[in-house]
Amino acid sequence: MSHYLIGVDVGGTWVRVALVDEALNVIKKTATRTSEFSTIEEYLYGLKKMVEEVDAQRLATQIGMVVPTPWKDNMTHFQDATNVSFLEGIATKEIKDYFPNREIFFENDVNVVALLESQIESRKAYESIMYITVSTGIGSGIIINGTIWQGAKGYAGEVGNMIVSEREKDLVFVLEDICSGLALDVAAKTYYGEGANSERLFAAYHQGDECALATIDSWFETFSDTLASLMHVINPDIFVLGGAVIYHNQWLIDELINRTRPKLFENLREHLKIELSHYGSNSGVLGGAQLCLMQKIKVERG
Repeated sequence: MSHYLIGVDVGGTWVRVALVDEALNVIKKTATRTSEFSTIEEYLYGLKKMVEEVDAQRLATQIGMVVPTPWKDNMTHFQDATNVSFLEGIATKEIKDYFPNREIFFENDVNVVALLESQIESRKAYESIMYITVSTGIGSGIIINGTIWQGAKGYAGEVGNMIVSEREKDLVFVLEDICSGLALDVAAKTYYGEGANSERLFAAYHQGDECALATIDSWFETFSDTLASLMHVINPDIFVLGGAVIYHNQWLIDELINRTRPKLFENLREHLKIELSHYGSNSGVLGGAQLCLMQKIKVERG
């Protein structure tokens, strides 16, 4: 008999929910804009409706919820939920109690996607993998010997908050300020009007628009600086890049390689590997389902 799971991907722009089988095939999926929820009550009510929509027959007894917040297995409350403020300070028990007949597991969203990406056949031989998502915000997950590295307090991989430049005393830019999808949207609105977004900015870049050229050049320089720093500090076997900004502009990867290599130690340059994410827009809900499977394996191993 098939075993079904529910994956919940809570993102800064979308909340996605899917019914998934054990082979990680999406059976049914739905999504709602995150901006629809301003309180935990609204979120829980909306989430329950979405779960019922994808699993009307109640085939799944487990929910894997991945969130854009730091996470450690012993955490009881969400904290630093910058892009999903309705979760800030909320107890995990409150969410579990809302779904009394389903078991719920939590993990950082990028961590579980990193684990998924590490299990691609061509990557199984790697000892260390770093997955970086560039979407509304920027985050990363680090996999070492097939295991998520959460860090001492669950903050490992928060690359979006790396300080990348200083404008003046006590005022700094972090990576998200320059390279996130939100930052590119803000730049587009500044140059081309309120209705513009990052898609318009990249189109202008390809048309040779000076403002777009300068903005994307800054994006390349800042992001390649970051990759070079991470290569020197963590030295992963491979970087895997995903998220909406990368997924819709896959040509960025080749240029990032070209700009990052000269910034590395000479003996490291040939070892720089950057690949596109395998899972695309379904990565979060599949990561949630994978989280349930991980718990099942833990129970079976005792």
